[in-house]
Amino acid sequence: MKLTDKEANGFMKRILIFVCLLLLLLPAAVLADELEVTWKAGGSKKIDAAVLTDGSDETVHRFPKGKSADATCDLPEGKKVRAAYVRVDSAPSKIELQFLNSKKKWETAVLMENPGPECVLVSDKALSGRLRLLISYSADSTTPLAELRVFTDTELPQELHQWAAGGDTDVLLTVDTLTGFDVSRITEWTQQGRSITIASLTRPSQSVLEVTDALWEAGLRTTPIFGGYAESTRTPANALKNWGEKKVTATVASWLRSVKPMLLVDGGEVTAMVMKKASANAIDPDYELADAATGGLWAVPQQMTMDGDVLSAIQALGERDDSMVRAACRVPFESAVSSDVSLIPYPDNRDEEGFLTEGEFLFEDMEKGLWAYLSPTLQVEIIQYDMEDPCQRYFVAEVKFDVEAEQFRQHTWVNAIYKNQQIYPQTLAQSSRLVFAVNGDYYPYRVDQGNTVGNIIRDYKVLYNMNNNKNPAFPPLDTMAIHEDGSISVHKVKSISADELLALGDVRDALSFGPYLADDGELRIYDGKNASQQEPRCAVGMVEPGHYFFVDCEGRVPKGPKGMTINQIGMLLYGMGCNETFMLDGGSTSVMIFMGEKLNRTGKDTSVGSPRNQHELFGIGQSELVHTDWYDGKPKK
Repeated sequence: MKLTDKEANGFMKRILIFVCLLLLLLPAAVLADELEVTWKAGGSKKIDAAVLTDGSDETVHRFPKGKSADATCDLPEGKKVRAAYVRVDSAPSKIELQFLNSKKKWETAVLMENPGPECVLVSDKALSGRLRLLISYSADSTTPLAELRVFTDTELPQELHQWAAGGDTDVLLTVDTLTGFDVSRITEWTQQGRSITIASLTRPSQSVLEVTDALWEAGLRTTPIFGGYAESTRTPANALKNWGEKKVTATVASWLRSVKPMLLVDGGEVTAMVMKKASANAIDPDYELADAATGGLWAVPQQMTMDGDVLSAIQALGERDDSMVRAACRVPFESAVSSDVSLIPYPDNRDEEGFLTEGEFLFEDMEKGLWAYLSPTLQVEIIQYDMEDPCQRYFVAEVKFDVEAEQFRQHTWVNAIYKNQQIYPQTLAQSSRLVFAVNGDYYPYRVDQGNTVGNIIRDYKVLYNMNNNKNPAFPPLDTMAIHEDGSISVHKVKSISADELLALGDVRDALSFGPYLADDGELRIYDGKNASQQEPRCAVGMVEPGHYFFVDCEGRVPKGPKGMTINQIGMLLYGMGCNETFMLDGGSTSVMIFMGEKLNRTGKDTSVGSPRNQHELFGIGQSELVHTDWYDGKPKK
């Protein structure tokens, strides 16, 4: 049947209308559904639903003044929630979205520290049943809750302000107060495509939401930070005295650590008084240790005031650079003394990467504290360092290897299982003709004691999985996996199983001890009793695949070295350029062995008795030049 022109045009119009309607409906289809729920304040008092969903700050639910406020709701049968939008005219210290678990206890699904007055809480898993929103403060505060909405997915309506966290920001602007602040001054900054965070010592005297809305309109997208100090009409000097210089300095240092700006712009008079000291403290691991463990360390590459040409400085910003942090990590070790490495008579037949073109080169000088080995596939250089204050002796081994020809891996005593077949580590190293070796995680001790063992993979076989829900105090049983491409990866305890690592297909060995000291180029700082103890320690760090550093520090030596803390050895490796670093077993287990000879003092030279026998070492390189005195049954005295 042939259509007339009029009929054909009408048919095409209907198709066009249908397509347009479909296109209009598509964006709505991908948005999360908003659930209508009834919230109760404190679990009992019903909150007017219109108040929490009308989009107006004029209507709010006011909770009693206190350090926390909570609201609960029951989700409709069969419905699940992935996100919650919260808008509150205050500055909470944290907000949590919780759910009632199978044991009828509240379990936190999402936690946001310093969330600002407006935030979106996104859960990794869909939540059902009963929910609770918990808003907390560092001091008694009122909670005017303007909006509280829950959604089935994470694609929320665009009209909701979805602030980003301020971690690793490009620009940090510090001010004393945002009351009366001219936000137009930063509009040009926000148009440069850089992340910008504003931190104010005080919470605005007027509506917090009015201020943050103005910042949003100016183009700011990272959550503003409020220090919690009461606004003051006093002079800056008197305000600082009233608030407490020590406390304000700690606040500003914490900002620097948490957002790690590449450019710091100081726009406050009080902040200017403490900024120099705060900047120095932000890189000191012993300053406010708990805060350092949370935020890490940071050295700001560039600082200026708002009177300067901030726009040009923002436009000139390069890529994120942690070189100043690494340089600061080297400072505590600048007094260490060592022999000049130029005393090592390296041969001339080395290629541009430093490997020998043929043959082997060996240098050993215990008196000078220098050792070296070269082959066409392996480079090892070891330097002994000594410090007087504090008294330290430690050995740094730089190891480079051809990832196609060499692998840092497990070596056992004539393929023994550990039970009743442990041996002197020197004998073990010599039996395998190992050029370089260190101890591992000494997991047999945990097996014998009936303790949680951790993730243990040896020679592509899973021996143990991390299957205990209770975190051990020490070691924390983080995991280090050794990959076939010459890299190592580190994993927080319980974040992965040995089976999952083996399933990657390229993990030959995995060790559990720790803690990990750096991951993906980010240095970790630890607090607590175990972190502050000085002990003999052994750790490994990777600059890149095929390029490692090892540190072994002596300790427990009477009238001699006591050892290093976890943070000290972590900073030492980070300062050398390591991006992945991991603590191996220490104490009596800790050894560094070169050509079959142990370099560090253990046993009779310390206060811990005989050195610990072991059934395995982790090493690299094999050579007929390795000493055999221990293997031949004639150990050196």
